[in-house]
Amino acid sequence: MAGKLLTLATLALLLAGCDTVPVDAPLQLSGSPGANFDSDEAQCRAAARQVGDDHIQKTAAIGGVGGALAGATESRDKGAVGAVLGAVVGAAVGDAQVKQAQRDYLVRCMQQAGHPVIG
Repeated sequence: MAGKLLTLATLALLLAGCDTVPVDAPLQLSGSPGANFDSDEAQCRAAARQVGDDHIQKTAAIGGVGGALAGATESRDKGAVGAVLGAVVGAAVGDAQVKQAQRDYLVRCMQQAGHPVIG
């Protein structure tokens, strides 16, 4: 059971980090930036960093409970291993979700400010 959990945890960690662009990465434009681009970008990035502040902790807790329950079907020791691996996987998945939500917020914020941002 612990081997299966470790394999699943590794796979989930790899998938969680796929195709996630951090909020600090440069923006892609489809045209020339507007006059207030720099100040709008600073404001939008600051607001985007506030998105999902407590989401990572929640997904880690949910993952830990799920892992503990799955491991506990085998034995108490495997329940503890499942809880740790579940928390790690939950935190990684939560982190990827938060990064994606922050980036999406940044792009929408800049588009709403009238800038030709595409990603």
